[in-house]
Amino acid sequence: MYMLNIFRRKKTYIQISPSIVVFTIFFLLGLYFLYQILDILAIFFIGFIIMVALSPAVDKVEKKLHSRLAGIIIVYILVVLVLTSLLAFLLPPLASQLLQSLKILNFPYLQEEIANLKFSAQELNGFAGEYGSSIGAVFDLVMSTLTSLFTTLTFFVISFYLMVDEPKLHLKISWLTKDKKHIKLARKFLDDIKTQLGGWVRGEIILMTIIGVMTYLALTIIGLPYVLPLALIAGILELLPNIGPTLSAIPAVGIALLNYDLTTALIVGASYYVIQLFENNLLVPRVLSKNADVNPLVTMMSILVGFKLYGVIGGLLSIPIYIVLRTVYSYWIKYQKKLKPNW
Repeated sequence: MYMLNIFRRKKTYIQISPSIVVFTIFFLLGLYFLYQILDILAIFFIGFIIMVALSPAVDKVEKKLHSRLAGIIIVYILVVLVLTSLLAFLLPPLASQLLQSLKILNFPYLQEEIANLKFSAQELNGFAGEYGSSIGAVFDLVMSTLTSLFTTLTFFVISFYLMVDEPKLHLKISWLTKDKKHIKLARKFLDDIKTQLGGWVRGEIILMTIIGVMTYLALTIIGLPYVLPLALIAGILELLPNIGPTLSAIPAVGIALLNYDLTTALIVGASYYVIQLFENNLLVPRVLSKNADVNPLVTMMSILVGFKLYGVIGGLLSIPIYIVLRTVYSYWIKYQKKLKPNW
């Protein structure tokens, strides 16, 4: 009975420090603030991706000209010239072949509209008068176009300034710590991010180009129509490992069935399969470095989560974000004991 009374008299007290309450409040406010500026963070992250992708080329030009600013300007001019040339070369035949590919669809109304897709100046004026009366719609279209142009320009402006500051970017943490060990670790961390993230971006661009060209050549040899749109689809879907080539083969096989026969469709499907085997067994191990390698299942999961949380932008940025988080986690595990302060 005495022991029972002792147990009953024991009480447990939980004391919460005011500092913990303040820290929790500021932490939650910080998360809410980050959520509110996700669009801005995405723009800066895309600028960072552009920076790490172009950084090796800038470093090479800088060594020859002994001027980082001149190297950045030259690389940017070359990028703009390449993109402009590709658009000028691809857009006219792409638009023509896409228009022709719509004609094979068995929709009489659609075919009639495509066949009559020639307007006189008077008809265009009438169309503009009938559908262009809504000032709000026109204003929204103009503003949307200007916003897209401004956002694209912002990407390159941010990447430009990041490129200029890249050699001293790790010193920006000096307002957090003056410890040389930490600053050296920040430099190493940024170098690893450049190696992994930049290697992945450049590797994907190379893979997309090679797969697009191989698909174009294979379909041209077979004699399939509309090879340019199909090749572009194959190149773009290269961002999705394993499932991308399968998805890109579906429209090609469908066009082969509609225009030719089952034998041609089987040949087209076999061509896509051979290209995928060549990619998985030769291209991917050689083009993508081991440091930037991402498991296909992890890639698919990251892309699906990105699309679910943040739409198209989230899907496109999912793999770069995963690479950065993976690097942060590896550094945390590797250096957490070394960076603990000695009390």
